Amino acid sequence: MYQLRSEEQVRLLEGIRAAYAIPFIDDITSFIWEAIFSYVKDVPIVDPLKNTRSKLLYDVVDQNNHIGWSAKALQKTKSLAAPIEFELVIQRADIFKKAQMLGFDQLSVNSPSSLLGQALTRHWHLKINEDAVTQNINSKRVCVLIKSNNRKEYIYYENDIEIYGHTELTWSWTDSSKTGLQGIRNSDGFVVYRWYPNQKQFFERFQVSSQASVFYLEPRRLPLANVVQFLAHQLDNS
Repeated sequence: MYQLRSEEQVRLLEGIRAAYAIPFIDDITSFIWEAIFSYVKDVPIVDPLKNTRSKLLYDVVDQNNHIGWSAKALQKTKSLAAPIEFELVIQRADIFKKAQMLGFDQLSVNSPSSLLGQALTRHWHLKINEDAVTQNINSKRVCVLIKSNNRKEYIYYENDIEIYGHTELTWSWTDSSKTGLQGIRNSDGFVVYRWYPNQKQFFERFQVSSQASVFYLEPRRLPLANVVQFLAHQLDNS
């Protein structure tokens, strides 16, 4: 797991405080987290006002060092005392429709669970690697901002994107109705993947160790009129 440098930790808190200070921003999600993280890493932001947002995996890219991050933000309802676990939707994986493209004759809920697991990991690995080539990335990572429900506690999580080999996972249905398939890591029995065939959503689960840093701050809003007037002045004089 990667750690932020001390100056990056300062920039992270600065970015979070700045975002919540603006009354137009209700929460740190999606592009807002990508913008904050771009500030943390001092890399160019992909501005949706000027660029069409792509569906490529890596939301933030350090072109000089060829590092790409899939940036996610999520809320936990309980206190963020590490260690904790969390899960994210990583992909919409319609492996039934794409069976032949993935190298299988056909797939259905009645296919062996191990075969479905192979198809899912192949589908995900293609996305990881093909987008890395497109975006000129060597180091493929995920960065997650985990927020408490009162927005006063934060955990930053950054790690390499895991690429599991076929023998490292065991796949099984959660029950006889076959509504959910799970991929279990053989080394420790941890469920790392969940997939639901009806919605085609593919989830990955993560563990944050007890060494993870928890950041604290008190979000504070600036008066709306002050923000508008300040920004209007800056725009008029830029």
